[in-house]
Amino acid sequence: MKLRYVLIVLTLVFAHEAFSQSYLVLRKQGTMRKFEFFAGDQFIYRMKGQDIFFKDRVADFADSTIILQNNILHLSQLEEVDVRNASSNRSEFLRSMENYLPVVGYGYFAIDFFNVAVVEGEKYTIDNGVAIWSAAMVGTGYGLKFMRKKIFKLHKPRREAFIVGL
Repeated sequence: MKLRYVLIVLTLVFAHEAFSQSYLVLRKQGTMRKFEFFAGDQFIYRMKGQDIFFKDRVADFADSTIILQNNILHLSQLEEVDVRNASSNRSEFLRSMENYLPVVGYGYFAIDFFNVAVVEGEKYTIDNGVAIWSAAMVGTGYGLKFMRKKIFKLHKPRREAFIVGL
């Protein structure tokens, strides 16, 4: 019985250590939207004075320093960050819809083609209703993907980057 309590205490101690980590937060002041990078995430960035983006993997975070596998960056050196691979508080529903809507639109069009041409055996003609709904689903899916923020520019006013240590 005592061994059970010892194992529970050890599990709680090590579980706390396993989940306490630092991460990078990028946000615009006054808004709820934020982008988070954790250790192990792919990090694509452009430094001040550089014209090209660099691609690296985050190893760890220090006070105000990002430790990458091939570089060490201070937060003040960052000019722009590609946030397509970041964890975000964007709605999970919107994130999934930008992937599923084009598939559903193309699938609906293909099922109509298969139904008319193969099952009914008629010459295929494009039905207006099917074309409109397929185009609307595909267009909405790609529109959501197009409207998603891709680059976070830190040189603009009210933009900030900071490291949260738990």
